[in-house]
Amino acid sequence: MNSNVSTDTNNKSKKPETIDNLTIPVWLHATESFYKKLNRVAKQCGLTRYDALTRGLDALLRETEIRNSALNRNIKSPSQSEVFRRTMGQVSRNYWATVSPEDKRRRAQNSARARWGRLSEARS
Repeated sequence: MNSNVSTDTNNKSKKPETIDNLTIPVWLHATESFYKKLNRVAKQCGLTRYDALTRGLDALLRETEIRNSALNRNIKSPSQSEVFRRTMGQVSRNYWATVSPEDKRRRAQNSARARWGRLSEARS
């Protein structure tokens, strides 16, 4: 058994108690049940195992970023922050629906110019 992993069976995510040893390939710690689950999830999703792992890691990162966002730090209730997030998304969609295509194009061009200007300054 890996001494870096908690043996608490109530903890669903089994977080490492100490820093991961990055010199040891992670698959050396994977169990048979891990591979069974990976195969099952990849098959159900119609993905390769690699794509399933990649998407899973991306989803985990997004979830962590949302959990640690300024909004969630200030609004303690997850349900309230989700309602706020959805509401603000709708406000944004409603606003952009009122902006003409020409104005959207002009704003995009101005943003691109500003971005390229910052990039050229950083390279200098």
